[in-house]
Amino acid sequence: MTMKNGKHWTIRHANPCPPDEDVASIGPVDPEIGIIRVDRLDGTPLALVYNFAVHLLFPDPQSSVSAMIPGVASGIIEETLGNGALAFFLQGAAGDIIDVGFKDFEKPREIETFGNRLAISTLKAWKKIQTSDAGLKVISETIRLPRRTDIPQRIEELLQEQKVLLQSLQSTSLNFRSFLPLYLKQQLNPDFPADYPYAYLQAEKIGNDTPREMDKVTQGLTSKYLRNIRAMERLALIQDDISTLRKHKAINDESGEETIAAEVMGVKIGDCVLITAPIEILTEVSLNIKSTSPCKSTFMAAFTNGYMHYGPPASYYDKGGYEVTECLLAPEWESLYTEKANEIIRQLF
Repeated sequence: MTMKNGKHWTIRHANPCPPDEDVASIGPVDPEIGIIRVDRLDGTPLALVYNFAVHLLFPDPQSSVSAMIPGVASGIIEETLGNGALAFFLQGAAGDIIDVGFKDFEKPREIETFGNRLAISTLKAWKKIQTSDAGLKVISETIRLPRRTDIPQRIEELLQEQKVLLQSLQSTSLNFRSFLPLYLKQQLNPDFPADYPYAYLQAEKIGNDTPREMDKVTQGLTSKYLRNIRAMERLALIQDDISTLRKHKAINDESGEETIAAEVMGVKIGDCVLITAPIEILTEVSLNIKSTSPCKSTFMAAFTNGYMHYGPPASYYDKGGYEVTECLLAPEWESLYTEKANEIIRQLF
């Protein structure tokens, strides 16, 4: 999602969602499933390789780590194919992709539902694939991606924002216990938020504006308290971001290097191409590579042959957000990686 004030937000991890009124648009997604069908010589299924961009996070209230959506999907695929066939999942460019129910804390995660949908969609496409002899070609090259050097500047910007937010906090006569019922009444009935609407009628008959005046007072108090809550949420996030940035600066400083080695591998199987990235790469970068590939069936296998945290597009850096904070790389990484990925894809043909 893109914030109205220019900042980039996505529904991610423990990051609190921005208020609905501050969301300007939804970012790009990649709905494609890449499928490679492998049959035995007698035509029975041997394996199914499928690639999809879906973030694997905690599946239950206990924050257990499991195979989640692909685990469910792979189980269904293998049971359906039979003959001892295996299902292999390859993670796509899911750096800023998450299931829409991730922030719905009123019900359990819909792991089974999403897993079933992924399996059914994959199997439907699998049936339409006609297998034939397929060649295999692999190219692997290592490039150097620049480490970011702007972390001190980012921390200073956050500290300044923190200072402004702290100064914006205003005391009120409310505490949370008194704020919540007032706020709910105002939201449920903005015209008559008081407990007894009859009081308005009686007051109007005698020309008494006391109830209305009280409404203005309480609405002003709840608005002020709500602004404090919003500031508190942002302050908590700033504190977390500063800690993360300091940790990443330490990692980069301790490396003693200005760049990070990154393996980029291209694999051509029949008329399908997989291009790898040792990064939690964001969707826009992957879509740009796919759009310029000479091969229609081009798919991104991210989190592969290494891991160097998030890889946001260069245009995202000034917008902030979780993925930019959780990033070790300088913005120039995108053009260097994209150029090498495109070069490898061309060499495969």
